[in-house]
Amino acid sequence: MSISLVVGTMIGAGIFFLPSSLAPLGWNSVIGWLVSGTGALCLAATFRFLMDGTGEGIQHNIERVVGELPGFIALWAYWAAGFASVAALSLAGGSIIADLVFDDPEPYVSIVVALCLLWGVVLVNLAGTRSAGRFQVISVAIKLVPLVLVAGIFGWAMTGAEQLQPMASTPVNLDNISGAVALTLFALLGFEAASVPVNKIRNPGRNIPLALIGGTLLVVTLYLTASTGMVMVVPWEEIAASNSPFSDMLSAFFGPVTGTVMALCILISVTGCANGLILVGADCSYSMALRRELPKALAHTNARGVPDIGVLLTGVVSTLLILANLSRGLTGMFTFMVLLTSGGVLVFYLMAALATMKENQKAARWPVLVLGLLFIAYATYGSGAETIFWIGVLLVIGLIVRWFCRRAATGEDSVISAAG
Repeated sequence: MSISLVVGTMIGAGIFFLPSSLAPLGWNSVIGWLVSGTGALCLAATFRFLMDGTGEGIQHNIERVVGELPGFIALWAYWAAGFASVAALSLAGGSIIADLVFDDPEPYVSIVVALCLLWGVVLVNLAGTRSAGRFQVISVAIKLVPLVLVAGIFGWAMTGAEQLQPMASTPVNLDNISGAVALTLFALLGFEAASVPVNKIRNPGRNIPLALIGGTLLVVTLYLTASTGMVMVVPWEEIAASNSPFSDMLSAFFGPVTGTVMALCILISVTGCANGLILVGADCSYSMALRRELPKALAHTNARGVPDIGVLLTGVVSTLLILANLSRGLTGMFTFMVLLTSGGVLVFYLMAALATMKENQKAARWPVLVLGLLFIAYATYGSGAETIFWIGVLLVIGLIVRWFCRRAATGEDSVISAAG
């Protein structure tokens, strides 16, 4: 389940459309995947170095090294990013369902379906951590099917069964590689998911490192193989012109019904990713509430051990984000949510990386840590000024909320002390 949480959170909808953008870059795309994959693995190893094996979650581990405030900033940014990401995934899933069920649906239909999908996933999480975990395992198994099929076709072609196609003749240079990295690196966000849950993962000293490194390595390998294999089996011009490259390629090999099957696989991929983020987000709010950095109601758990108020809050805030941005249109809403997600996760990565560097006593780890920091710096540069601005606003809001909650908690302690 821990590995499924990592894989399911990493694999959303983007990878199924990314080959169209990468195909014109030729071998630069392969190098881009290698650079981004290396960066993601270095950061996964960074998280592995920081986790102390207690299962207390990433906030505990950042706090014990660099203090409470950096730990709060990391988890608040990640939690806030989760709202935007769940909203974006719900919009993507709503569009897929509307297109499958209706002919030329109106935008409001997709939004209504998106909200229904969102609250369906919320209900799955309220049923219990194991229910959400089982759903994650099932969704990961299904979403891996198209990636494995394309990778298998590539392997079959490598035996000589199919004539391999030439890559695009785009020159391999720093600018083109940078463009490929910019396209690929955000497809790899999500490997950190196994580090967030508090006391939910059995045998954390073994399972968290296995999920962090093993899950990330699995996704990087599948992405590189499927994306590269696609443009070596199908002419890159056809991939670049396709709106749904996985669907078109598999339809060519297995028949037109595959297009509908692919849409369903992508829908399950999106839903599974949203499920993982709601599960992790509730643990974020639970962890901060225990530290009196958020209202203590968020530390409440139901009979199944689920931080139910946190799960419901994720549903409410994600709904409000969708409704508040209706004027942007579906595409504009999705883009805005992705910006917020990317910026928040990068703050989270930075706090964890700095804590690991402070604690690290082994010289052999420094290359990994430095590469991880360079990956964060590059991703921040590529995210743009608008993202940095909105993340700054969210951090200020978080600090204000924390101040009020701490002040209220101090007042309660004083009253209890006086009564005693």
